[in-house]
Amino acid sequence: MSNKMLPAFDAEITVTDGSQGAETVAIQFKGPNGEDAVERICCMWYLSNDAEGDDLSATSTDLSANAIGTDGVLIELSSNVAGFMISEPDGDADLALTIVEGKTVYLVLVMPDGRLVVSDAIAYNA
Repeated sequence: MSNKMLPAFDAEITVTDGSQGAETVAIQFKGPNGEDAVERICCMWYLSNDAEGDDLSATSTDLSANAIGTDGVLIELSSNVAGFMISEPDGDADLALTIVEGKTVYLVLVMPDGRLVVSDAIAYNA
């Protein structure tokens, strides 16, 4: 029997304060008992202007760039504000987001069961 978990049951999102809009967002996918995932996890993601994840951010007004950091794979689909994310084998991934001055966005992960996990505010910090 494999010790792998399918699907991820939750995710922990940590936003670090950057400077001049460069923010790092770390994601750790979790299993059913809160343990770190032990395999690659793929989920949909999008950036929202709303803390509930009710709308989609607009690239031209909210973001100047985003990319995967050192862990995982980022696949962008819609104007660089939505796509798929694939974690590392230990269930973690990180993003590097560059936010436009005066703007705030939220990272929303669409979990395999359809629930949304929304980050804290990600904002330009001058």
